[in-house]
Amino acid sequence: MPDVFVSYSTHDVQLATFVHQELKRHNIDAFAACASLNAGDHWSPAILGNLKASNWVVVLASKAAASSAYVNQEIGGALISAKNVVPVVWDMSPSELPGWLGRLQAIDLRGKAIDSLQREVSALADRIQSDKTRGLLIFGALVLGLFVLGSGK
Repeated sequence: MPDVFVSYSTHDVQLATFVHQELKRHNIDAFAACASLNAGDHWSPAILGNLKASNWVVVLASKAAASSAYVNQEIGGALISAKNVVPVVWDMSPSELPGWLGRLQAIDLRGKAIDSLQREVSALADRIQSDKTRGLLIFGALVLGLFVLGSGK
């Protein structure tokens, strides 16, 4: 199960590959179709399944992505499923983000070098790790509580 689903336009495949690699470098299980699918894979069910399974969605929100039907469907699915959605912009203003995506705080890389993206992905990876740890602690507490309740009978 991926921690992060990377949504992008095929025009931005190099950036998607970079973000995927950076997340992996920070021990985050990430899905990006360009890096995660193999020749012969049925991409539609793989994309939908990984989008559904992830807790976080990073939207590489370029002008090309904003006009992509697939990216907009992924955004809609993520928002309806109450995923943690993080838009990343570089060739447009955050105010130009489509629909409800425009209501989210974006990572704004306009006019910045690639090392800015590296720092932003690193900070995002830290947030995701913290979220995972908190979720595991809550799950562990629930299991322990059920065990204690069950052994009291």
